Amino acid sequence: MKETIQRDAFKFSVGRAIFCSIPECGVILDWKRAAEFSACKGAQYVSIKVFCAECADRVRPSIESKLSDLGLRLEVVDGRKL
Repeated sequence: MKETIQRDAFKFSVGRAIFCSIPECGVILDWKRAAEFSACKGAQYVSIKVFCAECADRVRPSIESKLSDLGLRLEVVDGRKL
């Protein structure tokens, strides 16, 4: 049940974003090949971005590092793993 809810929420998020968050990429997103990055401070979400799978793999290490420096954590929902 939890997985179904998470998958449906992820599909909604990807549908709202439509395009990859990297302006140079601009790929039209498909939930099976997208990833949602959520910056969190405690239990509160500070920022949520959706990327295509290729961009997500490329930018994840730098985003994790920057968020860690700011005292935030990164939560990732990857459509390839749902």
